[in-house]
Amino acid sequence: MPLPDAPAGGSSPCPGMGRVGTGQEFGLSRIEDTSAKGTGNMDSTERASLMTMIERTAVFGALGPDAREALLPYFEPCHLAGGETLCRRGDVSDALYVLCSGSLGAFGPGLSSEQERLLGVIAPGETVGELGLLTEQPRSATVRALRDCTLLKLSRGDMLLRLIGAYPQALVGTLRYVLERLLRRDMGEALTPPRTFALLPFDDGVPVRETAASLAAALSDHGRVLVIDAALGRNRDADWHSAREQEHRFLLYVADAGDAAWRATCVRQADQFLMLARADAHAGPWPDAVCQSGADALHRVRRLLLLGAAGAPRPGSTGPWMAQFEGPVSPHHLRGTPDYARLGRHLAHRAVGLVLSGGGARGFGHIGVVRALRELGQPIDAVGGTSIGAIIGAGVACEWDDAELLDYMRQAFIRGHPLRDLTVPLIALTRGARTTRLLRRTFGERQIEDLALPFFCVSANLTRGCADVHTLGPLWKWLRAGAAIPGLLPPLLDAGMVHVDGAVVNNLPTDVMRDRGVHQVIAVDISGDDALPANFEDVALPTLPRLTWEWLNGRQWPSLFAILARSARIAACSISSVVMR
Repeated sequence: MPLPDAPAGGSSPCPGMGRVGTGQEFGLSRIEDTSAKGTGNMDSTERASLMTMIERTAVFGALGPDAREALLPYFEPCHLAGGETLCRRGDVSDALYVLCSGSLGAFGPGLSSEQERLLGVIAPGETVGELGLLTEQPRSATVRALRDCTLLKLSRGDMLLRLIGAYPQALVGTLRYVLERLLRRDMGEALTPPRTFALLPFDDGVPVRETAASLAAALSDHGRVLVIDAALGRNRDADWHSAREQEHRFLLYVADAGDAAWRATCVRQADQFLMLARADAHAGPWPDAVCQSGADALHRVRRLLLLGAAGAPRPGSTGPWMAQFEGPVSPHHLRGTPDYARLGRHLAHRAVGLVLSGGGARGFGHIGVVRALRELGQPIDAVGGTSIGAIIGAGVACEWDDAELLDYMRQAFIRGHPLRDLTVPLIALTRGARTTRLLRRTFGERQIEDLALPFFCVSANLTRGCADVHTLGPLWKWLRAGAAIPGLLPPLLDAGMVHVDGAVVNNLPTDVMRDRGVHQVIAVDISGDDALPANFEDVALPTLPRLTWEWLNGRQWPSLFAILARSARIAACSISSVVMR
């Protein structure tokens, strides 16, 4: 079956079309003006370069030279700036695209109608749109440029089907590529780790050059790094940036406070935004609107880097900065070389998170684990936990040494007797005031965002029937909420919500740690076997004299404390056992 007539050279309908660069991954020579020159009237060198590019794609690689030569005139080059949309979910599938350089992201629905979720990353040499053309279904995902891109567009909507009719071997490459991509998705293949970072200073008073040097040194432990400032990267095309990415593991774009054009370039190329400010400076709106908004936060992580002096961050210094942003932002406190090394591990996806379970008095076992990890020289880059695990984890995030951690926990939970303020059990057996006072005395007025290490704790939200993850706000308050064993401690009430012990819903929140971008997790489950012993049978509570007699004679009856604690954790412990397996 012959292919239809090729289109004459003319303007490309690609969004953001403009000048197309060198396509160095495939040896594509420069196309000077796509608005006046299509692939149909290129010289022999340009045609050979495009032929090489098409040959290296999975979809068209199965074709012979004659078939690729016949197909070539139907491609149109185009350019897409970082952040621009190539196609939207639900659009008519009327074209196929080959990515020559840059990076594209496929997005699907998020947790709400306003949010999107990154489904996968499309690399140079891969195609977009072949599945929709084969099935004649609308676009299944929104595709957006993650950085500046050059593409080739097969502009005739029926061209792939005609191509398959004329050259059946094209179907083999197309189906293989589609099936491999679906298999990767079904197997839950991890997304590509970030490779490009934009270091964006708040103002001229921030030492961005010195910070870039320290961060590059930390990243170099995990791969080859190229620092790109305005002098090196200004006025470069998409193919230059893509070629540098092929040559290096990490690209660190260093923006200038007063150079808006270069800052915009840095933002377009970045997988993650590193927003740099002095911790003691007056917080204000961030200069880059895309960083301040939470619209891209689900697929472009925003990290707030706060430069400070040695020692613990000043309580309350982080909150005013965090208030400037919409959506999730991860704060990092940079005070010296260890903090830069920790940040480097986070950026390289080499960070190690410690997750500590609930488990009542057994929680003191967590202290021994922390001590052992430190003696082995194992860095701890993030901490999270539930109930007593969250309380001890908070001490780790405060950077208490082994002696301090043990002493604080003894003062609060052994000498402090947190459950001694008994009351009429209308809501709980205790008033909770003693526990609250001990937590405030132990942790002071620290905010979670002020902690030296990234930290979270979990509570069970009875109002909404779900787990709440706390990463901001008063540390003592959310530790108190996450340790409120139902029936023993009264729940914490906040903004109309009722919070109790997080062990009710998630006793070992390793999933939360991974959702926060930490993929190497050390999980410590000290919940153990909480089987309640009872060595005689009864269907009703015995009278007090009989209960006393049974107790004096060694008979066991589960205590109220044990029943409440076990009931609060039993479902979550079942989930934890699955996680540990």
